[in-house]
Amino acid sequence: MECCCFVRARRFVVPSLCVVLLTASGLVAGARQSVPTEEEYGALMTEIRFTVGDTVQHVDSRYWPELGEDLGKLFPMFEQVEAFWTARGADDAVGFAGEALAALNALDEAGAAMSVPAARAAITTLRGTCGPCHDAHREETADGFRIKPGS
Repeated sequence: MECCCFVRARRFVVPSLCVVLLTASGLVAGARQSVPTEEEYGALMTEIRFTVGDTVQHVDSRYWPELGEDLGKLFPMFEQVEAFWTARGADDAVGFAGEALAALNALDEAGAAMSVPAARAAITTLRGTCGPCHDAHREETADGFRIKPGS
């Protein structure tokens, strides 16, 4: 027997996720129109890092509507990452961005199912795309990180 509070919460969460995802699809279309500059790309990476951190907290806390909001931010951000590397002709980085988007799709499905284990697995996959791309295309400088010349 389900608790009536959970039933009410489920009635709220599913429509809320639908609204957030529909909004996100509009943002993704807008994100495809612009290719970030190197300076904008650095800020984008920072924002991705913070948003993924929020995502982890929202999954662990089972805050499913907030996860939908995170996904509404992350999808267009990774579309911009993909556009950035496509413009530079870095096929491996475009592939990493595609893998990140696939992980976000898996996270979306896990959120819709309210499955913490599946969501955690998707986050692990998402984070697994970061290291290889960073190793291949960024280097540390005295002021932080920059994109490697030729990348």
